[in-house]
Amino acid sequence: MEVSQSVLTVVGPYYTAAARWVFVFLAVFILVKSIKSLLQAKNPSEIWAYIGGPDGSSTPLKHWENVIGRASSADIVVNLSSVSRNHGTLVRDAKGRWRYNDLHSKNGSYINGVRVKKSMPLKPGDILTLGGANFTLIPVSLQEKQENIKKRKRKSRPVSPWTSLIALTVFQLLTIVQFKVSYGEDCPASIPTAILGLCAVMWIYFILLRSFRRVAFEMETIAFFLSTLSIAATAVHTGGVIKQLICIIMGVVLFFLLCWFLRDLNRSKEIRMLILGVAVALMLANLLFGAAAGGATNWIKLGGMSVQPSELVKIAFIIAGSATLDELYEKKNLTVFMIFSAFCMGCLALMNDFGTAAIFFVTFLVIAFLRSGDFSRLILIVGGVALAGMLVLTLKPHVKARFAVWGHVWEDPTGSGYQQSRTMTAISSGGLPGVGAGNGWFHTTAASDTDLVFGLLAEEWGLIIAVLAVICIVTLGIFAVRSIIAGRSAYYSIAACAATSLFIFQTILNVFGSVDLLPLTGVTFPFVSSGGTSMIVSWGLLAFLKAADTRQNASFAVRLDDKAQGGAVA
Repeated sequence: MEVSQSVLTVVGPYYTAAARWVFVFLAVFILVKSIKSLLQAKNPSEIWAYIGGPDGSSTPLKHWENVIGRASSADIVVNLSSVSRNHGTLVRDAKGRWRYNDLHSKNGSYINGVRVKKSMPLKPGDILTLGGANFTLIPVSLQEKQENIKKRKRKSRPVSPWTSLIALTVFQLLTIVQFKVSYGEDCPASIPTAILGLCAVMWIYFILLRSFRRVAFEMETIAFFLSTLSIAATAVHTGGVIKQLICIIMGVVLFFLLCWFLRDLNRSKEIRMLILGVAVALMLANLLFGAAAGGATNWIKLGGMSVQPSELVKIAFIIAGSATLDELYEKKNLTVFMIFSAFCMGCLALMNDFGTAAIFFVTFLVIAFLRSGDFSRLILIVGGVALAGMLVLTLKPHVKARFAVWGHVWEDPTGSGYQQSRTMTAISSGGLPGVGAGNGWFHTTAASDTDLVFGLLAEEWGLIIAVLAVICIVTLGIFAVRSIIAGRSAYYSIAACAATSLFIFQTILNVFGSVDLLPLTGVTFPFVSSGGTSMIVSWGLLAFLKAADTRQNASFAVRLDDKAQGGAVA
């Protein structure tokens, strides 16, 4: 032991000097490959059926939800004056069953001569009459389905995950060596145990999903890479790496369960009110039993553990806000969501958690716009919230103090500007490759592994890896927005955009707040910051992005038919 320790003492500095650049090379290889695959990914539209018109033409149905009407924005445009601008909706469920719903059209809708008063099933061969014109639902033949699948496989083939997985494994193993070099005999056994545990979870997940014939793993590769940095950040600050590993495992399990849950939209809609009720209960429990930390009363202590209910509510918030196309035309659904949103943000204001309240508000704006498309209403809402924000600055001295520091941290670097000035100093001292995990000094600063984790990354892992971590989150956002074009359902599109807007805005607040480009609001960096609840919820939110991936055999949130049909998407 003494010999090996003396060897580490001699070789250690040389290892760190070389390993810093090896880590950068591996990170660039892992992430650029996954990022490039996501950005180049094509989400070709799927053809689910055809609608035959009175003139003998047939229009392909490329979404599960379609508006039929005279408006140019309709999915199926009918150029007849007797047809309303938005006459009705034709919606498919996960089992392939179609239903038609009339949108209070002026001349009504009929299926086989029966007037449609509420949602009715539409089967292949049924006659759908709109404004005196007859339409027919035509199913896709098995041969055409198989040909479409072959085309989709050629157009949307993702990058192979195995080389990235091996590179990430090497990255993790070298991280263990780095901590051994940095800490010597004082290196706790929990650090290598946690990193090896994460490596095992990662391999089990990839092998399991490949056995289910899934082929796209870019999002998960990014999430596992960021989770590796999270364990490293936790190790140098608090040492609670085993707890962080357990929370990552819980997050992966939640990710898997949510993807399964999202496979059935009917199930999602049926349980929505229950989830909304649980979210309300969590918020009320936080108000009644919450403990203060960092100025905000947003924690509940259960035994030796602390839980942040507002983080868990993020998932419920998106489930409650997302809607299928037929629901978008029912104002009561949007009204319920607006009331729920006001309740959540009001509770967060009472908890003094204004950073999370801002994240909820931005997510609300995204969902509200995607559901209504009404800019004027959103402008009024933003104006009202701006006035409320000015009132908060007047009534909440600690919030006003944070805004007063913003842009002036170097005027009092040892007082009010202490955290941000130290963060920027740490970033500059780390340079491009960093000083090596465990060799920095910034971990002695409070919240360096949570609110200021960007500074810790930049110091110990280097500015290149820190910036790559931010680019990862932005890439997820770009992919989610692009997936809307070929989205099966408005539900998946709204949920994915809401989740990614939450990710991006939260990252902006965390990174820009730590370097004084924005006020320091005390929010976490998704997947990277230490904290169990934040990690679990980050993985949970990733499920909404995974469900929006329409590439062939990419998302296990989408059912596959049996192998006899070539793995067709259901």
